[in-house]
Amino acid sequence: MLNRPIAAATQKYHQLLRERRRVFKVAKRRGSYIVLPIERPNRAGIIPPNWNYGSKAGGQPDEASGHINASLALAARLAKNRGWKLHYLSALVMKECIEDAGATFDDERDAAPELCEDRGEGRPGYFAAYERLRQDECPGNKAWECRAHLENRFLLMKLPGTIEWLKGKRPDVVVYCPIWNRIGQIAACVLDIPHVAIITIAGFGGFHKILSEFIAPEGATIDDFRDLYLKSDTNKAAIRELCSPPYNLDASLFEEGAPVYYFGLQPDCAPYGKTLGSHALVTTIPSLRDPIYDSMEEEDKLYKEKCGSKLHYVGPMLGEPGQQRASTHKAAWSAEERELLMKQTEQAHRRRSMLRPGRNEDLIGIVEAAKARGRRVVLVSLGTVVTSDRAAFGWKGMGLGESITGKELVQAVIGGVIDALGHFSSSIQDSVKADNSSLPLLVCACGQQPDALEGLVLPPNSICRASVPQGDILRCMDSTDLFVHHGGQNSTMEGGYAGVPVVVCPTFSDQPVNAAKLVALSVGLKVDRPTKSGPEAVESYRKQVEEDAVETIVVQEESFSAAASKLKGEIARSGGEEAAEAILLAAIEEGV
Repeated sequence: MLNRPIAAATQKYHQLLRERRRVFKVAKRRGSYIVLPIERPNRAGIIPPNWNYGSKAGGQPDEASGHINASLALAARLAKNRGWKLHYLSALVMKECIEDAGATFDDERDAAPELCEDRGEGRPGYFAAYERLRQDECPGNKAWECRAHLENRFLLMKLPGTIEWLKGKRPDVVVYCPIWNRIGQIAACVLDIPHVAIITIAGFGGFHKILSEFIAPEGATIDDFRDLYLKSDTNKAAIRELCSPPYNLDASLFEEGAPVYYFGLQPDCAPYGKTLGSHALVTTIPSLRDPIYDSMEEEDKLYKEKCGSKLHYVGPMLGEPGQQRASTHKAAWSAEERELLMKQTEQAHRRRSMLRPGRNEDLIGIVEAAKARGRRVVLVSLGTVVTSDRAAFGWKGMGLGESITGKELVQAVIGGVIDALGHFSSSIQDSVKADNSSLPLLVCACGQQPDALEGLVLPPNSICRASVPQGDILRCMDSTDLFVHHGGQNSTMEGGYAGVPVVVCPTFSDQPVNAAKLVALSVGLKVDRPTKSGPEAVESYRKQVEEDAVETIVVQEESFSAAASKLKGEIARSGGEEAAEAILLAAIEEGV
């Protein structure tokens, strides 16, 4: 463990070590003491994106499933190949997939019980704790205003518990998400522990535009946010405390890294200010990054000078076949929703496509059998946000402006794929015959909402589930198949790694940018989210998915397949978990 020699916590820690009568090597580096147990395995403390901010007007937490999956693949490799002890501080819904990776799960609420006390409505996680703070101290303020005032204040409130958690685990390196959970880096800086960021987007060149789009619906600009952040007395007081004993953090961590995605306060700053540490893993490849400069050399120089960071483009981290991944989460089920789910399942055409299948279902076996018969496999998976309870971007939300709802979008995409490639029959028993035919196999992930299949009539050659093992299904697919997705970073890279042509139906954030890149590479086509609402917009969107995208790719299969195969070869050389493992070892060796 690394700690500041003059801190009271260090004295207490060394006393504890003496009481346990353990043998340690002690060295001195840059004025700090390195205390390493002899012949013990390396340990990593992983603080993933375990909470979100949401909307003050309502909505439920999105547990950032897409941002945690890359870390799970890396954790599983380190546990299996090197015998590392991996510890996660995360939300309860992530427990199962974390433990499946061979790591230990610790509930975020136990690290900060004073934030997560039960006030009668149930014990909240960090998300609800932040909402309470907003309600207590920013009543009536807009979301961006609360972020400017309170984010560093909330970080200060989480810091003691996170530091104590890290002290108890004694990690050699901290792995964290700089987008959703900067507390990992801040706590590691206080304890002088090497830390490495995992960045699950394609870079920061387009982030100014994305952030502007997030703030604009509330009538604000990036400049408005920057000005309030700098002027807020609440924020300045929190920064002063973070930069004073016992934390003694460098002011540049907060003055050059603002709360909204920690976007640099100056236009010429690298977008993440001082939030990345010396090493950062980026889950893309150089040619698919969102560049600040066209030249990689110039961009590397910028990050080094402005951030003190080296970005490593390691590509997708996929994990082993069969490894569990974080998936879509529904915050709560009402009695009415449970009743609706049962009614949906009872309908005849649902027997083939239940939201909650039996435990013994072998979906991968079905896909492998289809490929063995030469059938085309079409996978539809639109991410975890659009099917969630998030107010703006979830099931009932319309995004950042007028559009169709998340439910309408998901059902229109699935409906468009069915219109193009579904084969109907009057008997549900024909599903068995469909498995033995040459018909395309349609595998659709539609989320856990109880009305996900409402109004959809599913053909025998389709299977719909709340969630599917996306990575494992893509491993079975090739350039003759089709992947319909939302343009999220994980799906973009996983589809590219599999060499599968795509139809991209982006919804928000970096997804339209990723979609445009894939179209430019001739790997697939995109269908943009409508800018109007209502039945006509839904029907038009469904028709676009069917005719302008799916049918076009099927007709022009050869050219799209060739481009997808080329991209597959490039991504295969990126390194993935193996490259990430080497970078973690280098960070430990360097002590930064």
